[in-house]
Amino acid sequence: MKHLKSLVLAAAVATVANQAVAGGFAPVVAEPAPVAPVEIVEPAAPRSTWGLLLPLALLGGLVAIAVAADEDDDDETDTTE
Repeated sequence: MKHLKSLVLAAAVATVANQAVAGGFAPVVAEPAPVAPVEIVEPAAPRSTWGLLLPLALLGGLVAIAVAADEDDDDETDTTE
C-alpha cells in the first residue's frame, strides 16, 4: 500500500507539472495588439493640360499685341516727290 500511495502521488505531481510548463518559455500574450485602422490614400488627380497651354496662349497673345503695336517708320515716310 505504501508503494501505491507513492505511485499515485508521483502520477499527480507529474500531471500537474506537465500542465505548468505546457506553454513553454514564451512570454504570455494576454490579448492581441490593437490593429491601427488603414488609411486609404487617394491618388492625385491627373493634371490637366491647362497648366501648360494657358501660359503659352497668354505669351502668344502678348507677342501678337507687341507685333501689332510695333510702328514702322518706313510706312509713314512721304515718298512722293
